[in-house]
Amino acid sequence: MKKVRPLTGKQRHILDDYFRRTLAGETMEEIATSHGINRKTLSVWKNCKEGKALHDKFQKEMSSQEMPKFYRVLSEKMQAGSYKHMELYAKIHGLLVEKKEVLNKTEGEDRLNGGYSNEDLAELEALINGETPLKRVK
Repeated sequence: MKKVRPLTGKQRHILDDYFRRTLAGETMEEIATSHGINRKTLSVWKNCKEGKALHDKFQKEMSSQEMPKFYRVLSEKMQAGSYKHMELYAKIHGLLVEKKEVLNKTEGEDRLNGGYSNEDLAELEALINGETPLKRVK
């Protein structure tokens, strides 16, 4: 089994640079070459457990910086009367109750869905009409 080594500080720095530069549209090949490494090496670092964790952390940092802009745009659209943006705001803040459909069943459907077979129903009908004598149980 292959031993997994933690990433060095230099490797983490290269990955951070890779994450930032890919947002600008650079390819993995270009970034790896600029750091003097092979594209495959960069790919291995990026896809290891620690590399994936660094990427998740990077994405969270990037999205947290965009949150004020998101809420500003959302507020502007709501004030302009956009129903979809009002609905999104309500969903984010738990103000929107989702619809739930309630089904009513007729008595016959309940009885059939409740486990009574056609034979059971025929036997009960025969008992009611007096066609079958009742059996005593001790």
